[in-house]
Amino acid sequence: MNGQISALALSTFRETVRDRIFYLVAVFGFVMLASTAVLSPLNVGAQGKIMADVGLAAMVIFGLVVAVFVGSAMVRKEMDKGTIVTILSKPVGRRQYIFGKFLGLNLTLVSMLTVMAALFLLMLLMAPGSFSFRFLSAFYLSFLELMVINAIVIFFSTCVSPILAAVFTLGAFAVGHLSESIRDFGQMQGTAFQQQMSEIVYYLIPNLEVFNVRAAVVHGDPVTMNHILMATLYSVAWTALLLLLAGAVFNKKELRG
Repeated sequence: MNGQISALALSTFRETVRDRIFYLVAVFGFVMLASTAVLSPLNVGAQGKIMADVGLAAMVIFGLVVAVFVGSAMVRKEMDKGTIVTILSKPVGRRQYIFGKFLGLNLTLVSMLTVMAALFLLMLLMAPGSFSFRFLSAFYLSFLELMVINAIVIFFSTCVSPILAAVFTLGAFAVGHLSESIRDFGQMQGTAFQQQMSEIVYYLIPNLEVFNVRAAVVHGDPVTMNHILMATLYSVAWTALLLLLAGAVFNKKELRG
């Protein structure tokens, strides 16, 4: 069974590569080069900090684009082609199919993040005094955030059309970064009903700000091992829950060859 899941993951990875999704890496490199040119008149410290902030944010945004526009249509594409019936006729369960697709999309994002991280560090070397291995924690937490996004888009792809899956995932990304603010605003300004609703939103949507350490890293503040460990557990818990829900929904879906 592990061999079948690995084969699905590798097949998904090769499919995304054939879709030329890695062209986004070239766009990322262009963004970094452009930011270097624009910021060159600034002093070294300011230039490095702004470049780092832009680069780290761009990594997450490009990863989000890949997850949304590849993951949202991933399951539907094979359902429309009828190839999914052939895949599931082999000793592969529906939950294993979902997990294999998730791993394949994760493999794509790991590859992209690795290349973008290398470009990012290379560009920082051009801004003296900006290079630091503390950025590794930001890379890792960005991957954890995108792993949760992967699970979200896989879940929605089993429930709704690709367009709605993309819209709902983008909405979850936006709300996930605003969930603390929504809860705090509801507690301070809202009625009892609004307070309850803000609490529901906070707990129903993953709090993606847990993974946002850009400001700390850019300004040289430490990211503690305790925070990294808790963020890892938080990401794994949400990912597992979403994949279980996706598998439960997909198990009940009627498939046609």
